[in-house]
Amino acid sequence: MKRVRAVSVSVLVSLLLGSVMACTRAEETPEALMTMGVDALYTQKNPEAAAKDFRKVLAKSPEHYGATYQLAVALDRSGKAAEARPLWEKALAMAEAIKDEQTADTARKRLGLPGPAPEGAAMKAGLAALYDRKDAVSAIAEFRKVLAINPNHYGATFQLAKALDQAGKPAEARPLWEKALGMAQGFKDDVTAKMATERLARRP
Repeated sequence: MKRVRAVSVSVLVSLLLGSVMACTRAEETPEALMTMGVDALYTQKNPEAAAKDFRKVLAKSPEHYGATYQLAVALDRSGKAAEARPLWEKALAMAEAIKDEQTADTARKRLGLPGPAPEGAAMKAGLAALYDRKDAVSAIAEFRKVLAINPNHYGATFQLAKALDQAGKPAEARPLWEKALGMAQGFKDDVTAKMATERLARRP
């Protein structure tokens, strides 16, 4: 009898552990993470917790439209406007690509853009080339257009550095990473500063 009872307890423990693990896996799906993030942001008024959930979604799916937009909102509400800006730029490009005018208008207002302009159009084209089509060469040309209009454009500086690396031009990218690092430190954008520092630690 004792042996049967011991086996039963063992089976019960295994079932409970399996249930806990299944729940944990379920909580880590992009859909579940988005739900938790939206709840944290809008119901609990906890943008920092929300940002963590949206980052997890983007780690699994870097081009997730909703997570990109919601992370930008969460970072703004956390007082991290500089860190949010590249996400707003990306969200704008994504919104325009699918003709989501309401989101595009929100992003333009946040970025201080009155509407589609040469700078915004080039930034949009560059982001689409780099992240949607994986065409670093075309992206480089577009980001250079942005910097020709606005040499201190934060997002274009950072994205051009990434595009040059992806195009196999690390030596050409290095000065852009150095500039991006200085800008990130000035904006107190710790995430971008960390990325730039880690990239600059490599050669060339």
